[in-house]
Amino acid sequence: MGRRPLRRALDVLLNGRRVGLYRMAADGGTSFEYAQEWLDWEHAFPISRQLPLLRGSRSGEAISAVFENLLPDSATLRSTIAEKAGARSARPFDLLAAIGHDCVGALQFVPEGLDPQAPFSIDAEVQSDAEIADTLRRLDSEPLGIAPGQPFRISLAGAQEKTAYLKQGAHWYRPRGLTPTTHIFKRPMGLLAGQIDLTDSVENEFFCLRLARERGLPVNQAEIARFEDEKALILTRFDRRETADGRLIRLPQEDFLQAMGLFSAAKYQSEGGPGILSYLELLSGSKNRFGDIKTFLKAQVIFWMIGATDGHAKNFSIFLEPDGFRLTPHYDILSAAPAIRRDHLRNRELQLAMSVGDRNHYRIDQLMPKHFDQTAIRAKVPEEVRRAVFTEIAELGQGALSRASADLPEDFPERIVEDIIGFATHKLKHIEDYAAASQS
Repeated sequence: MGRRPLRRALDVLLNGRRVGLYRMAADGGTSFEYAQEWLDWEHAFPISRQLPLLRGSRSGEAISAVFENLLPDSATLRSTIAEKAGARSARPFDLLAAIGHDCVGALQFVPEGLDPQAPFSIDAEVQSDAEIADTLRRLDSEPLGIAPGQPFRISLAGAQEKTAYLKQGAHWYRPRGLTPTTHIFKRPMGLLAGQIDLTDSVENEFFCLRLARERGLPVNQAEIARFEDEKALILTRFDRRETADGRLIRLPQEDFLQAMGLFSAAKYQSEGGPGILSYLELLSGSKNRFGDIKTFLKAQVIFWMIGATDGHAKNFSIFLEPDGFRLTPHYDILSAAPAIRRDHLRNRELQLAMSVGDRNHYRIDQLMPKHFDQTAIRAKVPEEVRRAVFTEIAELGQGALSRASADLPEDFPERIVEDIIGFATHKLKHIEDYAAASQS
């Protein structure tokens, strides 16, 4: 039996172009080094805020966090994926070696020296409704739809049961090799922590995304579909784009934790992660600085308005581009209002993922618009930007709630609409009053 190599390496690709080398040393430490060909490319840009365009190898916790955040959050889930995918271990390097062909954003991880050949060619197997339904049913035991002996290899961050497919025309495909996916499929979440009923999570998220869009937030496109007896929320990936000549390209992005060099365990402020002030400082470097700051603050107010309690750091991301970075559309928005109406939660138990106000309030029932403004003032956000956060939401009024409720899919549960609209209407009145007072 031969010795294992003391050091292993993966080539990191971006749309077929070699970006650099991701290494793991014998002691388990990891590092990254840009390829000279990437540094020499006239359109080169950093693949992370933590990885400026410099020669030489980079290592340390911040660098490790950039790659760790490409994987599902749960350690249990990672272990299951490692077993199903035949990875050497559940460490980030070994998992990305096994499933890193299609990650969030644009990076792909392949064996060192592999020739990607035709990086934009499509290699995929068409899927019937029955095959998709079977994959959805098995997500609890085969996370991400990864089954032993199958060539399908994707990595999606987060904790929810999900998988991804490629759409071409009217058909769904399971990609092979380096072919990208274009849509994410989410199953209903069921009972959370054994007591909170989220069996309607598909409809809940679908409606929250519509509501956020009507309130002026850019969000990803969503639809609800059935495959035999399985229901799924289908989300169009905003990190994929088809070019005019028909090529399917990946768009580089990273979440806020990656951008700040923090591991996924730091996604909640209450558990030691950063808060709004830190993220506003990050966005102050955006090429759309004040637009992104306004949108981010508006998202916090809308989350409070609809009772969306999971707006943590991994649910915000930035696009990385040659001329800078900018905020991506919003995603993963789910309201806790229906759980209150069903007595699964008490109002005082609802907390935002990030605190606001001079005294760092989390509890939704203790918050008012002024607390969001206090945070913006502490971050030295210009007054006209702060005012616009509230006036733009207020000007859309009750009409935005009505538009979000119109033309919903057949058999859409009325209680979801009623619970979220009822919760939001009460908060909207406070926003309208605050916006009016700020204009006087």
